[in-house]
Amino acid sequence: MYRSTLWLAAIALTALAGCKKQEEAFEVLQPPAAPTQLHRHWQLPDFSLIERTGRPVTSAELRGKVWVADFFYTSCPGPCPMMTSRLSEIHKATRDEKDVSLVSISTDPSKDTPDVLKQYAAKFGADERWLFLTGEKESIYTLANKGFKLSVSDEDGTEREPVTHSTKLVLVDRNGTVRGFYDSQTEEETQKLIQDIKRLLKETR
Repeated sequence: MYRSTLWLAAIALTALAGCKKQEEAFEVLQPPAAPTQLHRHWQLPDFSLIERTGRPVTSAELRGKVWVADFFYTSCPGPCPMMTSRLSEIHKATRDEKDVSLVSISTDPSKDTPDVLKQYAAKFGADERWLFLTGEKESIYTLANKGFKLSVSDEDGTEREPVTHSTKLVLVDRNGTVRGFYDSQTEEETQKLIQDIKRLLKETR
């Protein structure tokens, strides 16, 4: 009887050990946990541009906000309408978030005057949280290429498409640090951006 009891106990321990090994092997196969914070890329330089209302807007005004930026122009026949549509989705998804701003910067400032931007913004129902900015061409191109590190150029432009520019949307945190780049041409990336905005809203400075 005593030997039978020991034999049954040994079988039970062997079974438990086998289960533990299987669990450990299963855990090894699990994907790594998602990072708790978005990567911090670089600090944006200070800038000053003109909003569609005609008032000046500086980078200091955006401190304390989580914001998304893009570079576009209103007469663009290519990807710009899609970019603005994606921002419109984000605008609606964050309608109750006062600490979220959208910033659309024109890459064709000679044509995109404040009045032109005002009419364009109205088509997408933009409120005061969504800024449409214009200004000096040199300042805008320097900000895009060196600040955001997004390609913007009119050297190879055509009459139909005078400006070539990146189609990325850029996520910026409350301190003016770039935290992510997103493809404006896909719905999946737009949804990821909306989720990342929510993550940054919960992040402490």
